[in-house]
Amino acid sequence: MGLLTLRNRGTGTSLSFCVRKADSQRRSVLAIFVVFLLFASGCAGIRIQRSFAQKPYDWLTYGGAPSRTNESSSTVMPPLKPMWEYDALAGISGTPLVRDSVALVGTLRGELHAINIVTGDRIGYAVMESAVSGTPVWDGGYAYVACALGTETLLCMSLRDGTRKWTGKYGPIETSPLVVGEFLYVVTLDGVLECLKKEDGLEFWKYEFAEKDVRKPVRSSPATDGEVVVFGSDGGGIYAVERLSGKLRWKYQATASIFATPVLSNGVCIVGAIDGVLYALDTRTGELRWKWETGTRIFAPAAATQNQIFIGTADGKVTALNLESGKKLWSFSCRSVVSCAPLVAGDILYVGSQDRNLYALRVATGEKIWQYEAPGRIKVSPVIWGDAMLLTYEDRYITALKTAKQ
Repeated sequence: MGLLTLRNRGTGTSLSFCVRKADSQRRSVLAIFVVFLLFASGCAGIRIQRSFAQKPYDWLTYGGAPSRTNESSSTVMPPLKPMWEYDALAGISGTPLVRDSVALVGTLRGELHAINIVTGDRIGYAVMESAVSGTPVWDGGYAYVACALGTETLLCMSLRDGTRKWTGKYGPIETSPLVVGEFLYVVTLDGVLECLKKEDGLEFWKYEFAEKDVRKPVRSSPATDGEVVVFGSDGGGIYAVERLSGKLRWKYQATASIFATPVLSNGVCIVGAIDGVLYALDTRTGELRWKWETGTRIFAPAAATQNQIFIGTADGKVTALNLESGKKLWSFSCRSVVSCAPLVAGDILYVGSQDRNLYALRVATGEKIWQYEAPGRIKVSPVIWGDAMLLTYEDRYITALKTAKQ
């Protein structure tokens, strides 16, 4: 006789069975059956049958707010130490969302995972039709999820019982949806900005910046200040559309493709182009306030406060600029590409790099006060909820970091 033990790495669940060593065929069948039980019975579906408490530091959308400023309402003080690690078993390109000790994260295998951030255990997961490339948005008891392909490229899912409230086919979507009031906004890869009623998914208006056969793709997620919705395109166009009417307010033509999501702060729209030019535009008029040439590529959004912005670039530098004037304040060099937005947390700026390090810098000076070497490259922005930071690395792993007791 032999002992067969199977373990679910996502939840820590394990089952052991005694089997005859000689009966290899039965062992294989039993293994497949037990794996099915582990993942289907204990994990399949998301059913969180309770009300969600609200906190001012809840992280419910990409960038932390509709303006996508990547500024946290809570902070964690370094040094930090890992508490647990979660394996999503598939790539992650969007940031986690967190509320009431529950994290939601989409994967490139087309799953939405719910994780207990106290223990790191999986609460459940829901299967979508295709890859979730962007970050979903969490509104009330519902998650709004966009998918890259299929007949259900946008859906509203109840977190209470896992049912789909509505689904729709809007073409491929690789960006992160946006919820403001009663409306849901999403930009498709085909270059259409859709405004839908979040209650039923019915179209309220849509904006197409060119005819379909000449439109360039869009990978830049929408941001809003409440009046206009702003996004960039592969053709270099930066578009501001009136949020309620769907009419074009202004357009600015950059010199190269815009992959990064705009950041809106204090009346200024900050967005970087792939050729390394960072633009500061008046959010109301589209007038150029200033521009700054980095000399390298910009892949990721900036982070912003009321008077400073922080931008990471392909040469590994993180630079702080004055929001009003564009004057350089300081610069810090990582050892590899910075391809995700920094995170502002009080007087600390957290920066993840593909050199596998998370850096804690002083917002005012750029002085490094701490760094943490992760097991893999960091290509997704960290998120802070309460006293915990969720750090995604090497595509499929998430770890929780908390302040180390001295």
